[in-house]
Amino acid sequence: MEISGKQIGPSCVCLEVNSNTFGKIKVFQYITPIEPLLQKVVHQFYGPRWSAPLMNIFVYGESVMFERDINIWNHKVLHRNPILAKEDTSIKKFRLWFSQFYSSNSKSYSEATNFGTMAN
Repeated sequence: MEISGKQIGPSCVCLEVNSNTFGKIKVFQYITPIEPLLQKVVHQFYGPRWSAPLMNIFVYGESVMFERDINIWNHKVLHRNPILAKEDTSIKKFRLWFSQFYSSNSKSYSEATNFGTMAN
């Protein structure tokens, strides 16, 4: 089985799975911000019609892994300059690349986490 993935901007991921047994399957993930700290996530799976039972297994596996990620995201801590191992250089590059999607008008993490406690 050969799997390749591509991040397209900050909110779209495309995975392509090629297998001699199951054929070609494509998975798209879209993340749309709704409000601070709330996103809508959509997963779309495409493959041969006969592979529908297999797709159900993929959807289940994806949802289990995604729920684990949510637990990590909900308890994350922002480190502006984290200590990274040599093998983690791609993380630093990704953070630098992703920073282009923030502007001077973007809410900071502390502003976003206090949105529910502000007085009207």
